[in-house]
Amino acid sequence: MSTIKSLIKYHKMKPHPEGGYYVEVFKSNDVSHIYFLLEERQKSHWHRIKKNETLHFYSGSPLIIYTSKDGKKYRTNEIGSKNNFIFNIEKNTWFAMKSSGSYSLIGCTVAPAFEFDDLELASKDWKPSKFNSDL
Repeated sequence: MSTIKSLIKYHKMKPHPEGGYYVEVFKSNDVSHIYFLLEERQKSHWHRIKKNETLHFYSGSPLIIYTSKDGKKYRTNEIGSKNNFIFNIEKNTWFAMKSSGSYSLIGCTVAPAFEFDDLELASKDWKPSKFNSDL
């Protein structure tokens, strides 16, 4: 069994509405935490949530993160390389992610705790139009 299939099976991950696989591993009123996995050629759909989120890199290939505060210009970031293993996403920031290789396994911590009512998915064909080189 491949590493990817083993991770999904072992952690009992299921498909996430934004793409990839996830499992909730902790939740209280104050904070929630999930494992999130993207396979090669998968991407998370552009989305935003109403709360701050911290992404933690665990294994696989570096994860590319696209963010847009204004919905027009975007920038890219990466976790899992160059000693950079966490990334904070400010509430109401549009973002999408993809693995730079065969898979990326990350953790996502949201405070206060995430609820699916906090999630806004962009329309399927939407994305910011310009790379923001000024950031």
